Amino acid sequence: MIRRMDNFPGMHVGGTAMTYLQNHTILSSGDLDEVRESIKNLASRHDLDVRGHNAEFNARVAAVECDDISLMHVAFGNSRLTVESSEEDDDGLLLYIVTSGAGVAQHCGQELEFFPNAGFMRDLAAPVSATEDNFSAFVLRLSKDKLKNYTRSVVGEDVELNGLRFDPVIDPTTPGWNVFCNTVHYVAEALDGPLRELHNPIVTTQMKDILVAQCLSLLPNSYQDIVNGRTVTEVVPYYIKRARDYIHAHADKKLGLADISAAAGCGYRGLQKGFMDAFGITPMAYLRVVRLKRVRAILMAEPYGKTVSEIAGQWGFTHMGRFAQDYHREFGELPSETIRKHG
Repeated sequence: MIRRMDNFPGMHVGGTAMTYLQNHTILSSGDLDEVRESIKNLASRHDLDVRGHNAEFNARVAAVECDDISLMHVAFGNSRLTVESSEEDDDGLLLYIVTSGAGVAQHCGQELEFFPNAGFMRDLAAPVSATEDNFSAFVLRLSKDKLKNYTRSVVGEDVELNGLRFDPVIDPTTPGWNVFCNTVHYVAEALDGPLRELHNPIVTTQMKDILVAQCLSLLPNSYQDIVNGRTVTEVVPYYIKRARDYIHAHADKKLGLADISAAAGCGYRGLQKGFMDAFGITPMAYLRVVRLKRVRAILMAEPYGKTVSEIAGQWGFTHMGRFAQDYHREFGELPSETIRKHG
């Protein structure tokens, strides 16, 4: 059983939990039945019960979609809860990142201790029982089938993939887990802040790709060795032209690694090697250059009253400082200079 690790930055052992995804709150209630129904609709069928006569049950549930991944944050106030949940479906996974409180759970024949920064992967095909005190956590709802499809886009169609299994216990002392936690916090802050009003599927697809890639490569699971390159798929060079043409034809669409790999008919590692050999950059870097060129073409023509940030945002560039750096590196001038020269 993994033991607690104290003093992780931004986490709280007790008291009032931090508020995450505050602009995406869908429920704040002390009604236990209402909370049960909300969680059942979002994640799974939990039988929640509050223990103790003086318990302060005041639950808050927030949820946001990151392409086809649901990112939630749940908090249950200063209360002790018992949780019972039976088998539900064979495809679903719930990944918990504890942000405050403590507890213990039994799942898949293992006992898991909760504490800030602890991780727990719940397979919805197996029951779980838990006791939680002052508990709050991020929850990612994932699909085994979609993770398997993503893995196939990475390693290629000729690699045999058996059933996907995750270890329920995640060691919080590993560098990979801390990287993943930082990514989840970054995505949550971005979707709750600067990206909240953008509604740009290009950006959310990129974030989804990062979460899925890190989930498969950094967390203990049966595909981890394959995804991390311990089995290499050879790819013939002509697939690179197919991928290049696909990128140029769909640069204005929601486009991720899985889309490019599927269009090329090869695995991501083979695609990456081919792009590095042919262009000296990765497929996603190539896509970024194509989009930079599309922005430049608009700036050189007629922006039709739109600002640089509006045009850049339409092509998936939301961090204007980084966009300006990439633009200058590619074209040797800033966007404002392009407008001035061709205005």
